[in-house]
Amino acid sequence: MFYLYILYSSSSDKYYVGYTEDAEKRLYEHNNSERTTYTSKHRPWILKKSIALGENRGFAMRIEKTVKKVWTHF
Repeated sequence: MFYLYILYSSSSDKYYVGYTEDAEKRLYEHNNSERTTYTSKHRPWILKKSIALGENRGFAMRIEKTVKKVWTHF
């Protein structure tokens, strides 16, 4: 099962959208990775929402892309 997840950083007042098979594990990775990434610069993140999208990875990727595209207009 794939999920769309939405994270929020109160320290930066930013949101992040992604897709994954395990939202809690992904949240942990965003908050604890040693790599320098967009999300590492805005820690800590909290999980605001996780939405089940089904078994199709391609569908999950399209939903993530659409949400990111729409979100930038707000």
